[in-house]
Amino acid sequence: MERRKDDRRLQRREKLTTALLVKISIWAISIVLIASSITFLTTYNNAREQVITVLQRDLAPTLERNQALFKRIESNANILADEFLSQYDIARTTEDITQRFDAWYQETSPGVLRLKPEFNRGIAVNSNHFENLSAFLGPRDKSISDELKARVIAAQLTLSKLGPAWQKDVANTHFSMPENALLMYSVDSPWGLLADKDLVITDFSVVKSTLQSENPDRTPNWTGLYYDISADVWTITYQKPIDLNGQHLANASFDVALGSLLNDLTEKKRPKSEHIVLNTKGDLIAASNLAQEAIVERSTLTSETYDEPLYQQLSHLVTSENWTSQSFILESEIEGQLLIVDKIAGPNWWHITAYPLSEIRKQAVELPIRLVAAGVGLVILILLMTYWLIQREISKPLHEVATVASLMGQRNYQEALSHRAASIKARGEVKQALDAFKTMAARFISAQTELEQQVESRTAELAEANKQLDALAHMDGLTGLFNRRAFDKDLNAAIESGKSYYLMMADIDEFKPYNDNYGHEAGDRALKKIADCLRDKTPLKVYRYGGEEFAIIIPAAESVEQKLNELRDAIVELTITHEYKQADLPVLTLSMGAAPVEANEAAADAIRRADRQLYKAKNAGRNCVCVQEGIVDS
Repeated sequence: MERRKDDRRLQRREKLTTALLVKISIWAISIVLIASSITFLTTYNNAREQVITVLQRDLAPTLERNQALFKRIESNANILADEFLSQYDIARTTEDITQRFDAWYQETSPGVLRLKPEFNRGIAVNSNHFENLSAFLGPRDKSISDELKARVIAAQLTLSKLGPAWQKDVANTHFSMPENALLMYSVDSPWGLLADKDLVITDFSVVKSTLQSENPDRTPNWTGLYYDISADVWTITYQKPIDLNGQHLANASFDVALGSLLNDLTEKKRPKSEHIVLNTKGDLIAASNLAQEAIVERSTLTSETYDEPLYQQLSHLVTSENWTSQSFILESEIEGQLLIVDKIAGPNWWHITAYPLSEIRKQAVELPIRLVAAGVGLVILILLMTYWLIQREISKPLHEVATVASLMGQRNYQEALSHRAASIKARGEVKQALDAFKTMAARFISAQTELEQQVESRTAELAEANKQLDALAHMDGLTGLFNRRAFDKDLNAAIESGKSYYLMMADIDEFKPYNDNYGHEAGDRALKKIADCLRDKTPLKVYRYGGEEFAIIIPAAESVEQKLNELRDAIVELTITHEYKQADLPVLTLSMGAAPVEANEAAADAIRRADRQLYKAKNAGRNCVCVQEGIVDS
């Protein structure tokens, strides 16, 4: 009886709730429609301005990113110049500065000096580590003075210290000097080793623009766009002249590769937008409707060489208007186009975005319509969802929640999980409480299993990572052979084992002339080819001992001389041409020396005796195998 009364009261509440929801829905939809109509009539202009604001906002990150890059480069040039002056002040008072210069630089042709190749590959000298450096001191009217030597060393030390910090922003960092000298830090190109021996850098506009005769105000400058033949990229250069007591010492300079930068500036932000970059002369630097390759093929395009209508109009605007603002919008200069104009300081470029005015008007109308439609739709959706949720049963007995809580307290998690599906279809706070209990039960059940799986998985991942790290630590990055660390470990293990072994040391004959004449890239390829051959011809471990030296630890049961001669012959059969050898055979060859490894001796002693045999093989004419006292010639 009491239950039926409760049910009737509940039905009345539901009917009242339904009527209330219907009234709320009618009033809400009416208010939204009226408000939307008023909004549409009053917000067209705001919507139009918003479309323009969105266009500018789309452009802002690209412009700010590239503007920041140019400013950062200019700031870094000041740092570079200050460090150079500091190093130069020290170098002038260093007693052995000329000896350092004479030791580090070599004359590669009459009157031309270059920094030795080791400084590009990597070398430690005088407590300094040098890498990725090259230098070219070309033909000049006067001999190199001690002061110029000090200046060159100061520039070299500065590049070694600061060059690595900026390699992500610029293609390279360099110092040029009016005495036809240039020193460069570059991870990509050893320019100083590649420059033509007759090159006079002050004859070209880039360095020439910094000379006191050409730049009496001594102002830093960005060069125009030019093609760097040695690097195969389009480039601009920032140069800061460095003077001291009226003397032009050097220029702190950066080369900036423009491929990705120009693509970034001309990437379309909107389907119908066009982005154009012009210089102050109206020449086309890049455009979204023209592939960069087309500009490269014909250099920078001008109004005489490129007749595209939009570009012609923009070029005329740039050359005829004396624009002083850094950023502004033009609506009437070109019919049917909105122009967003931004000045890119540094190289003094104009970035212009052209967007059809018809699209702006269309979007200005569409935006309010979409807002109105979205608002009406959202209100209707919310009302429908609210109506549907209220109609659902929300008065299920709360003691069901208590039952589930009791089951949880008894740790009967499985029954707690199934209880809701069997007897409860709840909403609101009841559903949240039941879902929370269900989640807790599920988590308690699976927590232990998941923890065990995670421990097992992480243990396996750690073991695999340790295995990979161990392999990387014992492999040579260039040749793929085992490295010096692996060699030291295995040699000590062989000595401690008490078994009989021979230690073979090998060296590529006359490899330095090969590198000097064919280049280091060819040298690297030759090292890889010889390493691959040694690895393929023997099941034993082959080690790169260092540079062009290799080592093998051979069990004494092997026929050492026969095996080594087979390896030596295999290298000859690679026929890697070497026309700069003193030996008659014009290919790369190996000299090998082997000595027995004695039990309980120091590893250094075994290496020393094997080296002694290697020297004998070298002295015997190279391309030889020398095992203890016996020499087997080619």
